[in-house]
Amino acid sequence: MGFKKLWGLEASDHILALAWCGDALVVTPSTGIILLIDEEGKAVAEFAGHGLGNGASAAGAGVLATCGFDGRVRWYEIRGSRVISAPEISLGKGWIERARLSPDSNRLAVGLGKTLFILSRNGDFTASLPNHKTSVADFAWNPRNSLEIATACGGGAQMWRPGDAEPFARFDWGGASLLVTWSPDGRWVATADQTPSVHLYDLTRDYPLHIQGYETKVRAMDFSPDALRLATGGGTTITLWNCAGTTGPEATVPDELKFHKADVETLAWSPTGEILASGDNAGRLVFSDAKGRPLSAFEDAKAISALAWSPDGKYLAVGDAGGRVMLFSD
Repeated sequence: MGFKKLWGLEASDHILALAWCGDALVVTPSTGIILLIDEEGKAVAEFAGHGLGNGASAAGAGVLATCGFDGRVRWYEIRGSRVISAPEISLGKGWIERARLSPDSNRLAVGLGKTLFILSRNGDFTASLPNHKTSVADFAWNPRNSLEIATACGGGAQMWRPGDAEPFARFDWGGASLLVTWSPDGRWVATADQTPSVHLYDLTRDYPLHIQGYETKVRAMDFSPDALRLATGGGTTITLWNCAGTTGPEATVPDELKFHKADVETLAWSPTGEILASGDNAGRLVFSDAKGRPLSAFEDAKAISALAWSPDGKYLAVGDAGGRVMLFSD
């Protein structure tokens, strides 16, 4: 299976995030105009940026939410080439680093300072989760339950049901967690931490695992669609952890993929789990199969900063630190 580049285009700045809104691609640069691109690489719509900088936009089928340094969130309904704007929401002073849609696309989570806000699709506030120990670094919805969300901050991870005053589960380990993701089957919550480590929390057993030994702090991680593998990038090596069985990766030896000579910045499994795409900060993009064998590799002039598979797995969108966006297909 060989991948090829279909087209490339230039955005206004470093590509912060890529997300698919149905058949169209949302391109969010660090500053400037946010773009909606069709499969041919043509701009379908443009959206105003957020002052001094954008946050990572959230997109789903027919909906887009943007955010940024101005403390504001903007909702858009996307109907083919037609864009319908919803009221702008101001959450106060501060930087909204990212927005994330719930699995049913009816709720939006955004973090501002030590509080995580939950908004409905019509822009109403539905809940706030305050009093985190530090600023909310990251958050992730339970893919199996649009009423559960995990947050990461100083101290570890907390699992919430929006509307409750306290988390229904927490895993405090004393350090700072920077990234959090929830496995597709709802079993595992994984955090990447300020120390070169990963924490895995098995919700079925209320049991934490602490995984150390990375070259650097883990900058990227992604569960396979079947939830049986967790890919992590800490330094130049991609580590694949086996999350199957009663105890998951505990007492197992992971697979190590050594495709990169620079630190891995981003990882993304294809929707079928057959392909893992990875990009590093020297501009190398690698496609590998489910057994860890490399299939194709490309060299870019800038660090690979964002990856996003189309919902049907036909395309991979790639963004770099120079503001270039590329589309690949097999």
